[in-house]
Amino acid sequence: MEKQYNCEKCGGTGRIKEKNGMIHTCFHCLESGGFDQHDKKLKNAQDLGIKL
Repeated sequence: MEKQYNCEKCGGTGRIKEKNGMIHTCFHCLESGGFDQHDKKLKNAQDLGIKL
């Protein structure tokens, strides 16, 4: 079973959306080890509609 991590800044998503619309990685999660960059649930670029 995976470790559940609930960050007060991003709500456990690992992403923060700023007021101006910019989205970035939650650095608090990244520093504390609660964010796994190799998540198996991530979609590839084609599934997200991103043309490379």
